[in-house]
Amino acid sequence: MVASISTQTPVRFGTFELDLRSGELRKSGLRIKLQQQPLQVLKLLVERPGEIITREELRQELWPRNTYVDFDRGLNKAVVRLREALGDSAESPRFIETLPRRGYRLIVPLREDVPASRVQQPSAVSSRQSSIAVLPFHFLNSGEEGGPLSLGFADALITTLANLENLIVLPTATILRYAGSSDPAQTGRELGVHYVLQGNIQQLGPQWRVSIQVFDAEVKKIAFSEKYDFRLENIFEVQDQMGARVAEVLKLRFRSAAPRSRDRYSADPSAYSELMQGLRHSSSDDPTTRDQAIEQLTAALARDPDLALAHAVLSYVCAVKHFESDSSPVWLEKAEHHCQRALELDPDLAEGHLARAYILWSPARNFAHLEAIAELQRALALHPNVQHAHNRLGTICCHIGRLEEAEIFYERGRRLQPHHQAGHAIAYAYIFSGQYPEALREIDLWLRESPGHIYPLYYRPLCALLSGDLESAAKGVAEAGQRLSDEPLVISLQGLLHAFRGEVEPALDCVRRACGAPRSFGHSHHTYYQIAGIHALLGETGEALAWLERSVNTGFACWPFFERDPALAGLGSHAEFRALIDVLKRKYSSIQLLDL
Repeated sequence: MVASISTQTPVRFGTFELDLRSGELRKSGLRIKLQQQPLQVLKLLVERPGEIITREELRQELWPRNTYVDFDRGLNKAVVRLREALGDSAESPRFIETLPRRGYRLIVPLREDVPASRVQQPSAVSSRQSSIAVLPFHFLNSGEEGGPLSLGFADALITTLANLENLIVLPTATILRYAGSSDPAQTGRELGVHYVLQGNIQQLGPQWRVSIQVFDAEVKKIAFSEKYDFRLENIFEVQDQMGARVAEVLKLRFRSAAPRSRDRYSADPSAYSELMQGLRHSSSDDPTTRDQAIEQLTAALARDPDLALAHAVLSYVCAVKHFESDSSPVWLEKAEHHCQRALELDPDLAEGHLARAYILWSPARNFAHLEAIAELQRALALHPNVQHAHNRLGTICCHIGRLEEAEIFYERGRRLQPHHQAGHAIAYAYIFSGQYPEALREIDLWLRESPGHIYPLYYRPLCALLSGDLESAAKGVAEAGQRLSDEPLVISLQGLLHAFRGEVEPALDCVRRACGAPRSFGHSHHTYYQIAGIHALLGETGEALAWLERSVNTGFACWPFFERDPALAGLGSHAEFRALIDVLKRKYSSIQLLDL
């Protein structure tokens, strides 16, 4: 045990503040969620800044004597979560340095309002990891041609800067809600980024002028500004030049050769315009808007059939449409065709690998977990901020029992897209890991933002049911049933409620109705899983195990949840259940998931 510093004064370092009394970590006044073990690690580090805190000291502090756990794995995950909260990197640490096989050291100075007697000089800090948001450029002339150029310049810079080391670049989907003329200080606060890049575009006869400025949101001043004059036929070279100049000013290196804008976009003005409009609409959650994207991307390909990015984004939108709103095989066929064409034209196109992952992780491909993970990891290796990849990895991890990693991926996705509804999907990880209060808070936020959204309407009563609150579960099931009366997922949830109450006939009637429903908005394997729970609660072990196996074979293999779920408690002692758990644990515990 180490001596404790005073709990009366918050500990401050960088833009962070740690309140030792409440256990709250804040960044620029905003609370950062941090679980208990990562918080304990942080407390030990700030008590002795600059000193090595050994792994043995951390073991003694985090786990009481006679506790039997996989200590190394547990500590590594606690440090990963702490780094995630701080936006830190093991390769280029700004806050926490790793000393292999020895321990960890806080390398950022504590602020001077901590008593000097307690502070030791830390070692030199490596180049810091930073973050930037590139807003759509502001078009100064009147005319429709400004829309494509506004997003085109932003997307080009986002794609180029994403290849820089030690820089988090928010994806294109995140910045669409902001105007180019937005207040950069406020935008920086809302998005939680260090830098905000803004630009203006103006036509001056046959010439064009683009000006950019990089605003430092931490010190609240312009860090860099520059102007470029060009002709429209040279637009791609100017975009590449701007990206290289920003990298030079920020003193950051490219991890690989930056992609050329001319290779990513179309030189045909009409195809370029349709591509940019389709790109903008492709990130929407609204099915009607996504249909617009399909029309626009199809029009772009009619003008430029070899436009790989248009093929990739069109594939992604068609795959989402097939999965979420229209199961007609025509959309799957289109998704597969355009994905194949995109990767034929450009094997290193991140958006193409993202689209392939969406095709693979779908009912049509029986939720091919491992293949989809490989495609998503390939996409992120090529483009670390490609939209939705982190959230999709989080959802897949939920389905294969990698729940701690699921939370990490969801948090990464939320950092890149802080206002996107997909961030609330972290509720799945909370539910399956038994963190019901956290799940309910997330679901309530989701419902406040989107009152009629089908997923939180379903997951709220499920969460209440699993936590033993049958009264709240009944209210939630009734509400979901009004919105989704023919949905087998909701019907089987109603049956699960009856089974918990011991109401045999109503429960079995729900099973029959759920099995008779031809289509589901969600994943059918969750319906199968709930039917397994109904039979388990009714003491029908053979039926329960058969439906559980069917759930696994169609994509839901979250074995830690199986062991925790009160509906399956009666199966725990059966050899067939234990054998299934062992198989899933071996299959999915050894997967390497990026650099966690």
